[in-house]
Amino acid sequence: MSKKLLLTSFFILLTACGVDDSVDPNTTPPETDGGAVPEPEFDLVAMITQMTDAIIIPNYDELAISTSDFAAESASLALYCDAIGTADEESSLDNAQDAWRQVMADIQTTEMHAIGPAQENGGTLRNRILSYASGNLSTCGVDQSAILAANADFSISTRALNQRGFGAVEYLLFNDNLGHTCAPQVPETQTWDDLTETERKSMRCSLAKLISTDVASAAGDLADQWTGYRAAFVDEAGAGDTLQLLTDGLFALDKLVKDQKLGIPTGINDACSSLACPNTVESSYSENSLTNIRNNLLAFSTLFTGGEGLGFDDHISAEGFEEVSARFVENVDEAVAIIDASTTSLNAQVLSIENEDDATECSNAFANPDQAADLSACRLLGSIKKITDDLKIDFVTIVGVMIPDSAQSDND
Repeated sequence: MSKKLLLTSFFILLTACGVDDSVDPNTTPPETDGGAVPEPEFDLVAMITQMTDAIIIPNYDELAISTSDFAAESASLALYCDAIGTADEESSLDNAQDAWRQVMADIQTTEMHAIGPAQENGGTLRNRILSYASGNLSTCGVDQSAILAANADFSISTRALNQRGFGAVEYLLFNDNLGHTCAPQVPETQTWDDLTETERKSMRCSLAKLISTDVASAAGDLADQWTGYRAAFVDEAGAGDTLQLLTDGLFALDKLVKDQKLGIPTGINDACSSLACPNTVESSYSENSLTNIRNNLLAFSTLFTGGEGLGFDDHISAEGFEEVSARFVENVDEAVAIIDASTTSLNAQVLSIENEDDATECSNAFANPDQAADLSACRLLGSIKKITDDLKIDFVTIVGVMIPDSAQSDND
């Protein structure tokens, strides 16, 4: 209901109650300047500029630095490759895995604003960095690349995007099973099992280095492109379109996080035709799935609040809906708290959904996210849905934007 309509209803109520709101004709009215002083409009361009300069561009710059550092010849990944077959192999692998987690945190942060240059050319640069948003990793393709990479004419750029990116690096670094995942008739992997463990580890590590270099190149290009894209993005003339793009970024919490990372794996989303779909879990080898989602939530919160400056919360509050702004922040905090209290990985929880009773338990946890549940991932899904429901109703209405096409329907 508009403020004007609220005021009209108020005065009608006063009249109905016998309250005399007339003015004594002998009373001299106070001097005015010709009308009520209008409330200043919210500075939309200032908010967009703040988000761009203090959040989005710094996030891509940080990603470019961290991926470059990870791929460096003196870094932990290269040191692990050199240590394979020696007494330092295990500790070197631990260091490389820790470094992978740190870079993945930066990647997950940028996933909450995969807009502008990250969308161009079908999202090629984004998918070279991490292809999960576009579909499952082709582990057989990665296995083939591990063998083909020994050829002098091999180029990672010729491989499909679902065989590259940091998901592929995870598979190469965290998968303890040294066997390949290809069908017996695939020629490239037919001699793989004849190799020694050291040979297979070395070949996997060499491929991880090649892919990491490609990831760093894509992240550097994306950061450079955002620097050039900035002027058009913050231009006042296109503020409406930019506002919609920022909204599209926020809605990654709906389709990417809620649906793809949680709804489908847990079987709540109809896109999973089984009781659960563990093969769709992100970062299952490293069991970093819930940490990824935590970083998504924190990045969402930073973008929503504008960090230390103007954000969507200020925009919504300026329209008179402070309680809506507060609810977004509270609901994000509640979702993060569920992750922090979880003691079982997402992959393990999804694998535990084996029968109808388990599926019912998951559905109940999803429907009652404010109650403790053993299947915390299903509860987390319900908690995030509270946020995305507000996005689809209150947020788009108050801010005056459209729900992205990808988020128009919801079947969970």
